Amino acid sequence: MKKIFITLLFINLNLAAQENNKKLPTGFIYGAGVAYQQQIYKGFDQRTIAIPLLGYVGEKLNVFGPFINYSLLRKNDWSFDLNLAPRFSGYDEGDSDFFIGMQKRKDSLDAGFTVKYNPNKWSYQLKALTDVLSNSKGSEFEINITRKFRYKFLTVEPALSVQHYDKNLSNYYYGVMQDEVALLRPSYQASSTINKSLKLSVYSPIPIGLVRLDLTNNWFGSEITNSPLVDSKQALSARLFFVTYF
Repeated sequence: MKKIFITLLFINLNLAAQENNKKLPTGFIYGAGVAYQQQIYKGFDQRTIAIPLLGYVGEKLNVFGPFINYSLLRKNDWSFDLNLAPRFSGYDEGDSDFFIGMQKRKDSLDAGFTVKYNPNKWSYQLKALTDVLSNSKGSEFEINITRKFRYKFLTVEPALSVQHYDKNLSNYYYGVMQDEVALLRPSYQASSTINKSLKLSVYSPIPIGLVRLDLTNNWFGSEITNSPLVDSKQALSARLFFVTYF
């Protein structure tokens, strides 16, 4: 689904100047990207797609496509931001033959906050999001640790993330209700679970903008991988994109 790749690109659209704790010029940005994503749902193939990028960087307000971030507080190495982001995790019968006979799982809108601590070349982040449209009625918490390594104009940035899905979020997107049971699809109720990811980012400023490559591998918790809707325990994604100012 195209919307999955839009999510992946915009969530990881962190400009080099911002990540290096420098003040960004304000204004509209644009660019283009290409993304590769493995799927864990049965009947989904790996996908590669090219996507245009559009956003705005302000003193406090950042908008990247449908993702909105507002900086409420920045002091020394600490920051506190408010976030609004769509959750593109839904599906319907047309997405896979394995979903035939299942109710549609809707995309939703998450709101929450992010707390960051950035001492020297390290970055520690806590993010909390909850479904404000009450589709899944679920919440997600994420802890992220990042380290920067600079080689002249090139920055290499490995990161480790741990995500907690509560039972509502896990069960809505990976559970099978009793009236959805089929021959190869038994009833399943998912509980809260822990997902992990390892990411490597490489980026560099160029005279007219920024080029960035992200490689991420996600390992999903047992409450997700035990679902009859899922046939993989991990998924690899790769993203390459370029952005510049108007």
